[in-house]
Amino acid sequence: MADETPPKKNKKLLKKTGGEDRAARDSEELEETGGGKRKLLIFAGIAVLMLGMGSGIGFFVGGMMNGDADIADGADAKEVQKAAPEKKEKRHNIYVTVGKLLAAVEYKGATRYIQAEVDLVGYEKEVMEDAQHNVPALRNRLLLLFSSQDFEEVRTIAGRERLRLQSLKAVNDVLDLDSRGDRVEDVYFTAFVIQ
Repeated sequence: MADETPPKKNKKLLKKTGGEDRAARDSEELEETGGGKRKLLIFAGIAVLMLGMGSGIGFFVGGMMNGDADIADGADAKEVQKAAPEKKEKRHNIYVTVGKLLAAVEYKGATRYIQAEVDLVGYEKEVMEDAQHNVPALRNRLLLLFSSQDFEEVRTIAGRERLRLQSLKAVNDVLDLDSRGDRVEDVYFTAFVIQ
């Protein structure tokens, strides 16, 4: 068995503080509180490690969702940047709201309706200001286009996409933009209901 006498340095402490019983109690308390601190440090370390792993996994998955799979798979970031097509210039989207359109369409002897909210997007300030000033003419042309649609075709996703592309052409025709080279870049249906 181990000798249970305290070290020499502690003998002086024992005499001053009240004996061996006091020293034994203090030693046990020190071990208990030291062990508690040690456990707290271990738990804190594990928490930091888990947080780091979670952040890493989130970064990896987020990169995969954004199309940065090459970077996540270990490819060099410089190689990925070289492979990506360069943008010609930074352009800001400019939106113009045409508004809600409601067009009546004949279908199998009954009247059906196409309702859509239409927004335009472009990059040239002058073009989009021209579109904003000509919203009544744009609404008229789009209502005529919507009214001439085959209801059965517009019920499909392909038919809606075809109508969206026809709408883009109609908008650029009204603004006479195809001849100048500038144009409204796209038409969005922010809401689309058929009844």
